[in-house]
Amino acid sequence: MHLDRISIKGFGKLKNREISFRKGMNVIYGANEAGKSTVQSFIMAMFYGLKAGRTSASGLPSPRKRFMPWDGEPYGGAVVYTLDNGSTCRIERDFSSNTVVVYDAAYNDITDSFSYGKDKQPMIGETHLGMDEMTFENTVFIRQMGVRLDSSGSTILAARLVNLDSPDIDGLIYQRAEAALTDALKNRVGTERSRIQPLDKLQSELKRLESEHKVLEGRQKEKEKLMQELSEIRAKLRELEKQEHKLAKIGELIEIRKKIDEGMRKEVRLSETVKQLAEIDQALEKLYAREDTRKQTTLQPGTADVPRRKRADSERKRRTGESRRTGVMTVFMLLCIIAALASGVLLFVPLGGRSDIIPASPYFYAAATAICVLAGTILLRGILQRKGEPDAYEGANELQEDSQTDHADDMAEDACEKLAALESVRRNLLSAASAICGIKAGNASDVRAALDEVRSGLESLSRHLQMELDQADRMDIPLPGFFSQEELDVLIYDSDLSWLEAGWKTEMDALRRRLLDTALQEKFCEGQFDDDKGEADRIQLVEEEIAAVRERIARLENTGRALRLAREVLTEAAEEIRLSNAPELNSRMSAIISGLTGGRYADLRGDDRLSLKASDPYERDVRSVSVLSSGTADQMYLALRLAIAGMLTSGGESLPFVMDEVFSQFDDKRTELALKYLYREHRDRQILLFTCKSREVELIREIYGNEMYFVEL
Repeated sequence: MHLDRISIKGFGKLKNREISFRKGMNVIYGANEAGKSTVQSFIMAMFYGLKAGRTSASGLPSPRKRFMPWDGEPYGGAVVYTLDNGSTCRIERDFSSNTVVVYDAAYNDITDSFSYGKDKQPMIGETHLGMDEMTFENTVFIRQMGVRLDSSGSTILAARLVNLDSPDIDGLIYQRAEAALTDALKNRVGTERSRIQPLDKLQSELKRLESEHKVLEGRQKEKEKLMQELSEIRAKLRELEKQEHKLAKIGELIEIRKKIDEGMRKEVRLSETVKQLAEIDQALEKLYAREDTRKQTTLQPGTADVPRRKRADSERKRRTGESRRTGVMTVFMLLCIIAALASGVLLFVPLGGRSDIIPASPYFYAAATAICVLAGTILLRGILQRKGEPDAYEGANELQEDSQTDHADDMAEDACEKLAALESVRRNLLSAASAICGIKAGNASDVRAALDEVRSGLESLSRHLQMELDQADRMDIPLPGFFSQEELDVLIYDSDLSWLEAGWKTEMDALRRRLLDTALQEKFCEGQFDDDKGEADRIQLVEEEIAAVRERIARLENTGRALRLAREVLTEAAEEIRLSNAPELNSRMSAIISGLTGGRYADLRGDDRLSLKASDPYERDVRSVSVLSSGTADQMYLALRLAIAGMLTSGGESLPFVMDEVFSQFDDKRTELALKYLYREHRDRQILLFTCKSREVELIREIYGNEMYFVEL
């Protein structure tokens, strides 16, 4: 089989391009980016189509999207090829609509003569090339820098070796049979790794039934224990309820204590308020009395002249006194004058010359005269001064009276302010007392009445508290924790109220949680007793189900053993076939590598997984291809491809070799050896060799001469 020509309408960067080929060596030459790899991919796509799908993990789009024309439609083309029997076929594909038509030499549509694959497309490559796409790509179709095979490629070729004589279209009859057996074992029976298959489900059901049976038997044995446990739970529940009742009673005591504390605070505040109101009322009474006196004085008839009358009366009294004092002083002055004159007469004019009438010294008379004159002078001066003083005194009195009048007005204004302030304080105190008592207090009497009521309430609360304490003491119920003390009255009376309330709340919450847990335990036990009804019948039913499940498991296990045995037999048969084909493969590879290396390597073999190993004739040891140079490794993988291709196509179509830069890792000597081997062994086989190296073109021309067909892109 050989390709005649290809017509590219639109594929990648290529458009409206037609290329013809001949038998033998075809060299497609072009620089990098000229479209060589695109032409190679077009040939593969025409026989096997392009797969759609999502972008790969490496970021590459699907093949159908990857080769869409750069400048739009049309997207497709045609290929013409001739089979070894001489019949010519033409394949036309439109990748945009994913349609394909196959014509014979007379342009008859023979598309329906092909089998259709899972993608509902005709299997052209599988039918005319004799191998599926993966095998074709791992043998005669070598992409750029892709002569080596990865593990998946080696696995595919190893599988193909087992199916060399298979009439199946994809040549994997043994693999399909093994997959069918594995699938049947997995889906109809189950494996060690499966979890939801029939055998897995039955085993799970058996475990469940056995577990249920064990539980049912255990319940029968534990029924008496459960009854004892329920009795203990109910006794504990009654004890907890008693404790709750006593704690509730203590809570009532705390509430009474709280009311007593609140009443005592009210009593203190109301007592202080009563005291303050009494003081304010006394002050108000005094101020109101003074104000009433002042108002009465102001409102009497003629009261405007009271100060003036007072001044007149005072002036009259003063002047009367002054007149009396002036008169006395005048009498004394006259007496002093008379005494002075008498003393002078007696001093200077003796009475009848008789000095024995008043026996005194002359000096005495002289001194008496001087004293009387001096006293008279002083009295006279005082009389004259008093006559000039009344006017000044009167003016001073008037000023004093005016000042006293202004001071009286100021005193009246200050009294009004004090009255207003005291009234405001009194109102505030009454409002505060009203808020405390919850009544409307209008005066001190209302507050005192409220105070008496509070005191009466305190006495009543105290009696009630003591009565409740006595009742609590008579409740012979021990309490754990906070209220475990025996002297409950000391705890209630003397403890801080907030601390007492917090402790009570903590104990009550803990007790209620214990009550709830115990009640749930009781309900759980009662529910178990309800579930125990009809357990005997259930045990018998479970035993019957266990027997039925075990029987079904036994049947499935027998089926599984049969399927595993069949798979083992098939695997052994496939291994025997592979082993029978291995010598031929190794012989072919050894002959090819000897020709490619000029006899440097003559023993190349593949192990069970087709991992290549060669015997070094110089070192006398076996080496893996992975430790050899890149060029040598490419030579060996090329030998593997050619050997398997020869085995797969033996007796069938002689497929063309489509190789892109297959000698990129070769030096000139290795390239020359490889080309000579191809000319010698595959001179009549069509070879499409894509290259960008002019040296390779020259070597091919030297070896093939005019038999080389040259195409330049």
